[in-house]
Amino acid sequence: MKILDAALKQQVTEALEECADKARKEVILANFGTRSPTQQECNAQVRDAQGRTITRAMKLGNEMHQVAFQCAKEKLNQLRPGGFSLEPTYLYDLESGKVTWLSPAEVARIRQRGSLGELQGSLVPDVVLHNGNPEQLQAAYDFKFPCADIDKRPSWRKYPPGHPYDGMSQNEVYRQAFSLGEVLQVIPYLGAGL
Repeated sequence: MKILDAALKQQVTEALEECADKARKEVILANFGTRSPTQQECNAQVRDAQGRTITRAMKLGNEMHQVAFQCAKEKLNQLRPGGFSLEPTYLYDLESGKVTWLSPAEVARIRQRGSLGELQGSLVPDVVLHNGNPEQLQAAYDFKFPCADIDKRPSWRKYPPGHPYDGMSQNEVYRQAFSLGEVLQVIPYLGAGL
């Protein structure tokens, strides 16, 4: 596998940091004007586009992800055309260590068939850099959008009991599955970090 050039990785990381900042600014401005939401507002129950009840923090996070993805697509198409994927899906067998990339068309077919069990335990990092082949990962990033507490880096999510990766953190599983030394969180105003 071709190693990722350090200067290019730095450019990509800075571009993704700009996208995270842009996403937070746009979504908060549209929903709250010039102030940040309170913890109580973040915890409030709202409906998503499909009519499901979720917290406002989840709704805002989803909106921020969409803005960040559009920004990342534009920036990475300039910096690294053909060498990145947004929200790629990988199946990971913890016991064998085997990782299988699923094309967007295959994921759509699985969803259309209603066979969502086939996607159980799938890994979907927000952004991966690769050598043109999504199975040859060189770096991975996950956007994290804290709602009210924006001054400290959030913990990586732990998988719940009963999940194939029960007790492991999202970061642990990503690093293990993709054989990467690090997977970076990209957080508005705090930048990229572990």
